[in-house]
Amino acid sequence: MAFNLQNSINFAGPYIDYIPITAGFGQEPTISIASMIRNTLLQPPMTWPFNRNEITFVTTTINQDYAQSFAANGNDFGYVERVTLTSDTGEIFEIKDVQNNSALPKSSEQGRPAAVAIQKISGTGTATQTVTFRFSVVPNAIYTVSIVYQKLIPQFGPYFITSAANHSGANTTYTGTFDPYSLVVGDNAVITGFIVNAINNGTFAIVSVTPTSLVVANGAGISETPPLGAFASDYSWSPIPDQYSDVYNNLFLSEILGLYDQERAQVHRQRGIAAFLAKASGLSDMQKNWFLEQWLQRGKQRQSATGIEQLSVGGRGV
Repeated sequence: MAFNLQNSINFAGPYIDYIPITAGFGQEPTISIASMIRNTLLQPPMTWPFNRNEITFVTTTINQDYAQSFAANGNDFGYVERVTLTSDTGEIFEIKDVQNNSALPKSSEQGRPAAVAIQKISGTGTATQTVTFRFSVVPNAIYTVSIVYQKLIPQFGPYFITSAANHSGANTTYTGTFDPYSLVVGDNAVITGFIVNAINNGTFAIVSVTPTSLVVANGAGISETPPLGAFASDYSWSPIPDQYSDVYNNLFLSEILGLYDQERAQVHRQRGIAAFLAKASGLSDMQKNWFLEQWLQRGKQRQSATGIEQLSVGGRGV
């Protein structure tokens, strides 16, 4: 994706008189606002072709539960969208009852499964994400199962850094707490918070990442343990395409403006919603209405809070 969070920050600048919206620890509130916007665009019940993936596996006539590794898919499982069974004769059956949050009980009954649930997810944020699927019954035949799913939502950050090491050649290793799924190799990490050696701060290409180590292309890093810690964020809006920048830029600006100018915030909130609806072909009315409710309700809540604050100020002046 060519566009990133810096483009959104630049877009907001003229509207807010260039107030430094990344001045807080970990570049807050910018980082959390951006994550919130991406979450509302990608979380259930939203389904997008650009955020879709698929796995297949084969059942037995013995097991009700099937633990599947998503390592080959980049540990990207978010939630199930569609499930089909294909018999050995080529017949295809769709399982309509898909339970992403509710559990199914153990069963010794055999039959063609009519429901499937996510029984357990383990290893998210590590080298191997494993999802256990439980069918409503033990399959009565060998089926090839196709799971179409929406991917896990990455977070912008901020991820806490405890220290930086001296650079080794063209790279510097930072120690801390990181999410390998959200800090993507090849993306740029924006690092802030180092005080003594400012060279440890900056925007650097991510070389590798584990839950405790982040290696970036900083060929001048100097060993330092900042007393208050430092932070790393990935500015990419991926997997949202650049063509959706009018959606997330306007929603981002609306949240920033909402901190002090609700009337102007509502204008850009409505622009973001309109841009979303223009691109929502293929989404159901339920999905569109859910998104509208999320964002229109935010406007109402902010207006209500502003009204309460004004009444409070008025009361103090009596």
